[in-house]
Amino acid sequence: MTSSLNRVRYVIPSLLGLVVGAASASALVRPPYVDDQWLCRAQPLPAVVQHLTGEAWKLDTKGQLRLLQEGMTIDEKEGVKTSASAFVSLLLGDGSRVVLPSSSQVRLHMVEKQSIPQVILEQGQAEAYVIKRPSDHDRFQIVTPVGVLGVRGTHFRVRDDGEQSVLEVLDGQVAANRDIRKKPNEDEVKVGARQGLLFKKQGDLNAVTLLPAPKLVGQDGQKGDAPVWTLYVRPLPGAQRYRAQVATDQAFMNIKQENFSSEPKMSFTGLKASFYHVRLSAYDEHGLEGITGVYDIFYYPPATQAKASGG
Repeated sequence: MTSSLNRVRYVIPSLLGLVVGAASASALVRPPYVDDQWLCRAQPLPAVVQHLTGEAWKLDTKGQLRLLQEGMTIDEKEGVKTSASAFVSLLLGDGSRVVLPSSSQVRLHMVEKQSIPQVILEQGQAEAYVIKRPSDHDRFQIVTPVGVLGVRGTHFRVRDDGEQSVLEVLDGQVAANRDIRKKPNEDEVKVGARQGLLFKKQGDLNAVTLLPAPKLVGQDGQKGDAPVWTLYVRPLPGAQRYRAQVATDQAFMNIKQENFSSEPKMSFTGLKASFYHVRLSAYDEHGLEGITGVYDIFYYPPATQAKASGG
């Protein structure tokens, strides 16, 4: 018992920054807890709005909307709703992150007894980066209209398509279960890295291999008051649609724009001259989004160059 208590004592200082950070943003601060491995853990909620692009709203416990701002906290039974051109990244107290693209809505919940955070997907899509845990119990769950996804540490995407939920695992493993009341390993399907799953209310659940990442083969632009930046990718066998995202950080927490196209090229407008990270992916015939390829590009629109040389 002495060695276990010593481990707790030495872990606590490393978590003080997370606890204090949460305290400065919210009046409600939950104390750290000791998990079943005798390690001291920071509470996952409240979450903090780390990055915001475009217009989004915070939903309070009664469903009332409030304009979202960076630094806001999202706590138990509160949520986030994004507009048609917005991106929001949430940082949980345990270090896990959730990114919401446009036209998405989630609500946060926590199973207090086990300190398990739940992201309830009510509309659209969520991308999660979950901190790995040594415990045998799930420490993160995404609840969809079809069922629950239990995670111990991974990078994955999930979205609601009405009659089904779509899951794509990029790293780690996700356990899919139709019944949230069931314990882990009961009637669950494990989906591994580079696999996807069409999560339906009925029928067999079978994981399939995701498409590889498309390769960027070139770029071009148009001059004018609103310069257009076009990216060209090599056609990928089996791809029905392509997606490109532009972010200012390598982790894609601060996404500025995204575009979809049935052709292997995508264009962006309104971006300033800067160093960007570009993420490319493709969708297969089932609507599953594949593996992403990331490129670092310094974008310098012709219009900006012309004005600079003329001055």
